[in-house]
Amino acid sequence: MKQIIHTFVPEADSAVWTPVGQGNINDTYRVDVVLGGEQKVILLQRLNHLVFKDPAQVMDNTSRICAYLTAQPDYPLQVPSPILAKDGSNLVRDDQGNYWRAFPFIERSYTPDGLVTPDIARKAARAYGAFARALRDFPAATLAETIPGFHDTDMRWLAFLEVIRQDPVSRVGGVQKEIDALFAAKPLFDLISRLKRSGELPLRVSHNDTKAGNVLFSMDTHEPLAVIDLDTVMPGTLLSDFGDMVRTFVPSLTENSVDEPHLRLDVLLALREGFLSETGDFITTSEQQHLLTGGAWIIGEQALRFLTDWIAGDVYYKIGYPEHNLVRARNQLQLLAMVNREL
Repeated sequence: MKQIIHTFVPEADSAVWTPVGQGNINDTYRVDVVLGGEQKVILLQRLNHLVFKDPAQVMDNTSRICAYLTAQPDYPLQVPSPILAKDGSNLVRDDQGNYWRAFPFIERSYTPDGLVTPDIARKAARAYGAFARALRDFPAATLAETIPGFHDTDMRWLAFLEVIRQDPVSRVGGVQKEIDALFAAKPLFDLISRLKRSGELPLRVSHNDTKAGNVLFSMDTHEPLAVIDLDTVMPGTLLSDFGDMVRTFVPSLTENSVDEPHLRLDVLLALREGFLSETGDFITTSEQQHLLTGGAWIIGEQALRFLTDWIAGDVYYKIGYPEHNLVRARNQLQLLAMVNREL
């Protein structure tokens, strides 16, 4: 670890590192270094190259997005741009084949945890809206797909049909109700695909992980400071970003709960208000009309992914107990039914 730290901060006299966050993909450390008697703090992160197959592409996207945001005079948030190593690179590979990068540490900041209030939801949605607004003229098609096919629901549907056909661990017979529910959601998936192909949903820069934990808030003012975790920023549609906010902010329970969730409609309203306060004057009529459809789409797609993995024998998602993926799939299907009633 010391060698990696000195690659990014070669003048450091000493360094102390502490794990931070509860990320499911990357390992993140707060690093306190002493430079000429003065203390400096950076974030050091090991990028999971099993999830992100081309780490250089991830960092190229991140660097380009950060440079563009920094150049926007009206962007209201901080931009934690990558710190360059002593050789001028933004990514370092160690002797074990791990990839590391570093970012500035934003002092006196926090990320919301647990069920967020309508006020925090509104502010976070406004931050994601400001992010989208600042990038509205960025050439989205020039970004790399850091996870190819991430929101290609047509591709995920074909994988679902194939795993049903193969039934590798003999689970299909026990989930016919859930399979039927997803077949009932197929027209929704087809609608989104049709809107994408027709251009009614323009290709835009999308964040693709718009949970509350990816907005840094000030401990002093409780206002947003920065949108973070740009690893999944790639070409897409704003419906997936609003949809992921609906999926993660609005339910009364997490996707891991065995109990039935309910929709917190005050939080849903706050998300819409916050997002449209920044995006309402530039998104298309179709985008605005289908924002909540985006919520149903992303929830349905996640149900599709969980059930596919359950039928396949739990080969993708980490599970805490044998029925975990089935519990997750049922939770998302319940949530989908509730969102559909609001459409």
